[in-house]
Amino acid sequence: METELKEILELIAGLKDNGSNTAAQVREVLTKMTNYKAGGTNGFEVATENVVTNDIQSYHYSFKGGENQCCNAYLMLKNNSGSETAAGGRFQLEISEEQYSLLRSFMPDWDEDKIALFYSVPLYANINQSSYRTITLYIQKEGPYFLLVIHTNLAPGEMISTSIAVNFKKFTVENITGINKDKVYIKAMDTIKTHLTR
Repeated sequence: METELKEILELIAGLKDNGSNTAAQVREVLTKMTNYKAGGTNGFEVATENVVTNDIQSYHYSFKGGENQCCNAYLMLKNNSGSETAAGGRFQLEISEEQYSLLRSFMPDWDEDKIALFYSVPLYANINQSSYRTITLYIQKEGPYFLLVIHTNLAPGEMISTSIAVNFKKFTVENITGINKDKVYIKAMDTIKTHLTR
């Protein structure tokens, strides 16, 4: 990486101010600069093109960041259903295998040994009078399908529009010290299952 940057800087230094540079010299510098990845990170975005609306829900998502480095998400989620028990608060969205791979380092797969990501979002602008809604994120491979799964506790007609930083570190019992590890781990997983099945 340092070698690439050094080479680019040397090429730039070799360009003359009096305009006698060839197009090939300038093109070489620009090509190397375009191909150079600072820190070795490729940028990505996993997003819907527009807001998607159906009878049960409306949604738009955009996960944007650098591969294996950082990820920010913008989510717009609305429960269009007429019933508290309808699926408007659960968004199970099919994504491509490539998108699944990009998001995998930021979000947990839904396996027994991993934890989902929980976010709490005030529903209205006035935080003193707002009711809080939760968002739970994870990705899942189900047979040949790759899914982005978002749970919310939105009531019919309610909408969340928010931006969040997405980051996940695999939860392992070995990371916990000074307490009964097995009981803590089991309790954490049971809590998650309880919240997701409501």
